[in-house]
Amino acid sequence: MKMYFLLIVVFSAFFLNGCISQNPDPTPKLQHALLSKPNKTAVSKAIKTLVHIQETQLADNVFTTSSTVTLSNVNGNNIIDTQSRNTPDQFELMIKGKQCYIRHLDSKATIELKDVECRINEL
Repeated sequence: MKMYFLLIVVFSAFFLNGCISQNPDPTPKLQHALLSKPNKTAVSKAIKTLVHIQETQLADNVFTTSSTVTLSNVNGNNIIDTQSRNTPDQFELMIKGKQCYIRHLDSKATIELKDVECRINEL
């Protein structure tokens, strides 16, 4: 009986070890990123698509020093625009492999950011 139990344990260990070793590398997760070169046009286009707005006012260096950006509901005259949006929208720049993405924090909607280079934000 002890021999039978020992054989089951040994074969189970070999079987489980084989299953674990055949598992490929885990899929890389989205990580916070920074743009390698400023690209206000590409970022603006992606944000407009994500939240269905006509205009965005972004700094020229958007996503070059921080992985997040907040669009307030203030128009050019610093008057709060309560008819279009009631709360600020926040976005984050993410990277997976070599591909960059922008994610809307509230809805978690994510869009690929094309024709840009970004790197992992180490902070």
